[in-house]
Amino acid sequence: MKDIRSVLVVDDDDAFRYTLVKSLRRRGLEAFEAAGSEDALRVLGEHAPDACVLDLKLSGESGLHLLPRLLAVRPALSVVVLTGYASITTAVEAVKGGAVNYLGKPADTDEILAALGGAVRVDEED
Repeated sequence: MKDIRSVLVVDDDDAFRYTLVKSLRRRGLEAFEAAGSEDALRVLGEHAPDACVLDLKLSGESGLHLLPRLLAVRPALSVVVLTGYASITTAVEAVKGGAVNYLGKPADTDEILAALGGAVRVDEED
């Protein structure tokens, strides 16, 4: 089981991305966001998060094409692929490509964290 303290959310749906990032932060995690691949790679390089929530369908591109690029930068990254267009074919492709899990939307924060399969670490303040 891997400790998860920080998560990158890559989704072109601004409202969904904002809501998920806010929810992750309320749970004590560091959360970063990106709307597309170049932004995601920049944030990944700057902050080295432990995990990533990656939308399957980004504007003009597939999250499955971004997945190997993310893992090339940070091989230990735990990635969950989210999609509103779930299929067995893309689920298999995502897992073969290195994702730790694949979830259909809508998925709530607890489901996403469970899919990451890590021990979420929350630093308690006294």
